[in-house]
Amino acid sequence: MSWAQKSASVRWVPARETDPELVQRLTSETDIPANVIKVLVNRNIDTAGAIQQFLNPRLSDLRDPFDLDGMDLAVKRVSRALFDNEKIVIYGDYDVDGITATALLYMIFNKLGAQVDFYLPNRLVEGYGLSPESIDEAHSKGVSLIVTVDTGITAVEEVRYAKSLGLDVIVTDHHEPGETLPEATAIVNPKKPSCNYPSELSGVGVAFKFTQALYRALNQDERELEEHLDLVALGTAADIVPLVGENRVLTKFGIKQIARTTKPGLKSLAFVSGLMGKDISTGQVVFILAPRINALGRLGDARQAIRLLSTRDEAAAAKIARKLDRENKRRKEIDESTLNDALAQMEEIVDLDNDKAIVLAGNGWHQGVIGIVASRLVERYNLPTVMISVMNGEGKGSARSIPGFHLCEALKECEHLLLKYGGHKYAAGLSIKQENIEAFRKKFIEVSNRFLSEEDVQPKLLIDLEIELSDIDDAFMDAIEAFSPFGPQNMRPIFLTRNCEVVGQPYVVGKNHLKMKIRKGDAVFDVIGFGFGEMARVISAKGCLVDVVYVIEYNTYNNITRKQIRLKDIKLTVGSIPTY
Repeated sequence: MSWAQKSASVRWVPARETDPELVQRLTSETDIPANVIKVLVNRNIDTAGAIQQFLNPRLSDLRDPFDLDGMDLAVKRVSRALFDNEKIVIYGDYDVDGITATALLYMIFNKLGAQVDFYLPNRLVEGYGLSPESIDEAHSKGVSLIVTVDTGITAVEEVRYAKSLGLDVIVTDHHEPGETLPEATAIVNPKKPSCNYPSELSGVGVAFKFTQALYRALNQDERELEEHLDLVALGTAADIVPLVGENRVLTKFGIKQIARTTKPGLKSLAFVSGLMGKDISTGQVVFILAPRINALGRLGDARQAIRLLSTRDEAAAAKIARKLDRENKRRKEIDESTLNDALAQMEEIVDLDNDKAIVLAGNGWHQGVIGIVASRLVERYNLPTVMISVMNGEGKGSARSIPGFHLCEALKECEHLLLKYGGHKYAAGLSIKQENIEAFRKKFIEVSNRFLSEEDVQPKLLIDLEIELSDIDDAFMDAIEAFSPFGPQNMRPIFLTRNCEVVGQPYVVGKNHLKMKIRKGDAVFDVIGFGFGEMARVISAKGCLVDVVYVIEYNTYNNITRKQIRLKDIKLTVGSIPTY
């Protein structure tokens, strides 16, 4: 899709008008720039106390872990296992959230003196979740307690089977439960019906709350847990949960902990990623660190990632980090090949004029990358997307969604065609018999067409505020940076400035990225527009005026740090007709 096509389809949506009296009062009470107050008010942070708590979060803002329903039962059962020296296995998922949650509980249980091991299923052989084979293995080793992390909430039959062998199961998870809950010894999940916990935690977030509760019950020093907030930040940011409330607090302090981590594995990973000694952002976690941790799990066996995060051996850590870096490069090649296959298939079977969803299936597509490719298709077409890998008569699928479309609810309407499914609003997985794929495609598209309007699938740019370039001073920047960490429901604020003059000659750098300068009044800013290279020709005329939608951030180049505008969209100002 060209820039012109993409830009023409994007609708700019301005924020609602704020109450001038409220803005003036809050500006006076907090000594924060009025434009920043307007952004906060539009995000429903509209009292002086709420603003101070948002801009200056503290670990003491975290809720009591025992507010999670089932936590007391879980802690009592693990405490008994510790005192009786029972064998425990931590059963996790193979994505970053599951890997970090598994590593966290494995290290904490070890520190508390437990006989503990961990188990991660092989994505390509076993697939997601508890399996009878893994339960048999635990039973054969004398395990009496299984603790799941980031999985288990839909494992009704598997938990029943474990109980039949005399194993207790504690489920800690954050995914949507089914109609029937497992008959586990305890279930800790903020989404279960009997739990009124207000935070939408990640899997590692739930695991961290579990460690807090366990330390509190055993009279341990909870401050020791702060060294593991690096793992919590990794898993939380990578799982794309809302970065508000507790998630924001955990991630903010966790990102600081990544920078000063004592874990040899994380230090080695930062080194091979080129991040050693740099300030870490959620973007770098999501796009640089997390894919490397994910790489082994996506391509098969994720257990090495646990060893990377939990080892104290510097040489072993460096070796595993290099392996993860190599596997991530291989994963990228598979991504690109699968994306090209998907785009070619779309030309044949997808009706973008009428269908409000994309369902694609390919023989032999790598199960570890189809979720990534689904996300890229959602980003490109703004439609719910399901990618299905078919092998030996069965399809394994990954689905990704758009705002306003709940994947699990849509899949529920298709469940008669599926072997199983699970996940949450924006991401889900499924398995299906090959012969049912075409019927599923038609049903899923029918559901999507029923629930989604033309407006729902039109890409939108939600603009926080219209400002002038001259408004972007140091105080403004400091306040905006204090919004971090950025992520879902707390994105970096997006601004609009109209009638900016293009200064000098725009040019293209890298793979179709626009570089330019803009001026309005006395304010001049550098601009980078990733993927906007085609605009260099359109706006090259002398005196061209443009309206820009953007985020403002610091950019460091050659050890010099400057404010920089990063484009979200750009349009010629009405009446500004360039000449060629």
